[in-house]
Amino acid sequence: MRLHRLLHLAAVAVLAAVVGACEPPIHIKLASAAEQLPSPEFIISEPSQPVEKPRYSYVSVMDLDGTLMWAFRKRPPNFEVSPARLSYGVLPEGFEELEQPKPLVPGRTYSIGVSGEGSGGFHFHVSHDGTIREAR
Repeated sequence: MRLHRLLHLAAVAVLAAVVGACEPPIHIKLASAAEQLPSPEFIISEPSQPVEKPRYSYVSVMDLDGTLMWAFRKRPPNFEVSPARLSYGVLPEGFEELEQPKPLVPGRTYSIGVSGEGSGGFHFHVSHDGTIREAR
């Protein structure tokens, strides 16, 4: 039952990202060119908001084969802005895990997606030496 709910939440997040063209975009990028396993960091920004004040309430990381690697959401009621910097596997304050983080595997490509007031996504690849780069 829990797996069904998680898959449903992931599908809703993907659907929201696809049909949410009128939502403000949220941009995601690697925090630096030196990101590596086990816990790469990401910068999340929303151009329509002041610096470091993105508005998102749900985050998921998926392997491109569809495996949910990590998912979490804001605990209600939570009207604070979300953090502009995320580290893989480190749950931000005010959020609850829906799926505990699984280890990222070298040689695989993943996507991180966020949704809330706006939505956005980013694909990244884990090289065989454990370094992280944007997937194109």
